[in-house]
Amino acid sequence: MRRLFIQFYLLLIICFSVGALLVGLVYREVADTTGTRLLTDLLRTTLALIESELRTVPQPQWPQALAALDHDLGFQLRLTRLETLQIDAEAMHALRSGEIIMQEDETTYLQRLDRTPYVLIAGPMPYLVFLQQLRWVDIALLGLIGVLLALPVFLWMRPHWRELQQLERSARALADGQFDVRVALPPQSGLQPLAQGFNHMADSVQLLLDSKQTLLNAVAHELRTPLARLRYRLVLRDGSNAAATDAGVERDLGDIGALIDELLLHAQLARPDLALQQQTFAAQPWLAAHLHEAPALQQHASWGELEVGAPQLSADPALLGRALDNLLNNAARYARQHIRLSFAVADGWQYLRVADDGPGIPPEQRVRVLEPFVQLEGGAARSKGQLGLGLAIVSQIMQAHGGRVSIEDSPWQGAQVSLCWPLQSVTHDNNCQQTPVSPGS
Repeated sequence: MRRLFIQFYLLLIICFSVGALLVGLVYREVADTTGTRLLTDLLRTTLALIESELRTVPQPQWPQALAALDHDLGFQLRLTRLETLQIDAEAMHALRSGEIIMQEDETTYLQRLDRTPYVLIAGPMPYLVFLQQLRWVDIALLGLIGVLLALPVFLWMRPHWRELQQLERSARALADGQFDVRVALPPQSGLQPLAQGFNHMADSVQLLLDSKQTLLNAVAHELRTPLARLRYRLVLRDGSNAAATDAGVERDLGDIGALIDELLLHAQLARPDLALQQQTFAAQPWLAAHLHEAPALQQHASWGELEVGAPQLSADPALLGRALDNLLNNAARYARQHIRLSFAVADGWQYLRVADDGPGIPPEQRVRVLEPFVQLEGGAARSKGQLGLGLAIVSQIMQAHGGRVSIEDSPWQGAQVSLCWPLQSVTHDNNCQQTPVSPGS
């Protein structure tokens, strides 16, 4: 705090000193010019009166006459001979010319008595002595003001310094691995935006590390099963069942490859610089192709229903196709005999949803299933297993499109996953509806 206080205090003192100096220079220039002119006129008149008074008095009595005038004028008057003065040639020339000159002490004036070898010395002037003393008072007052400014600076900086120390301690704790540390400042604090930014950064770091740990755990768990099957098949492989074993090995390798592809896609979608290849294309044939070619629906082609309420669709076809395939495969995995794919456009937003007649997803778990590698609790709803990365990738694809994912009950009390994202030309910030209207419902 000492360094910060000194820097701020010195800056304040310098600004104050410069301002006071400028004001003082202007005041001094005006006051000195006016005061000097008035004082010179007054002295000239006074000395002229003194000269006229001395003309009526013999020279031997001039000291007594000046002593009497001292009492009346309020300042000392004395005479000296011109040749005894210790002044420079320029001042001597001005004095011989009849001008009034000021001595170096700036409180005493000299004037030669007309056509005499004597010089009248007037002063020290009480007013000029007071002005000189007042300069030191001004300097002392400026110094006192400078010292007093330290108090409000200190009082203002002390709470901010404590808050900065708290931020510093929190930053060090975060750097030491305490990722749950947060900064709590009063709402009226001037550093509240900085604290909020720090807390947001800490939340992001903790979320990133948690996601990384979850990813590592899930990868280890997901890869363990196909690898165990591979070892088992290779151990049992012999000539009689070589073909079946090779087919099983091929399937296991395919599962591992598919999982790696999912992980790579998940990592790619998490990048902030992801670029979309936005296109506008016919909705009916594109949706029909994905519905009929979904691998999980090949054995249940009669389950699929398609409802299209808009002629065109605007999105990245590759990413949106991946999201749609994930939704259709999930629906086919849990559906009994009904799957409906619908598309509509309303108020500048596009709505795509997949509904099935399966066991559905409990409301309290509909947000969690959008996270990667989340297993549903209470197997009654989705007793057939975990969703893996499928819905997490769908959520990331919607975020890349500026949209969102929501899960509701389907008309058959199963699960309905709804995607909504803006048209390519939409620039407003309206939110899509919680439950988009289906063209056939």
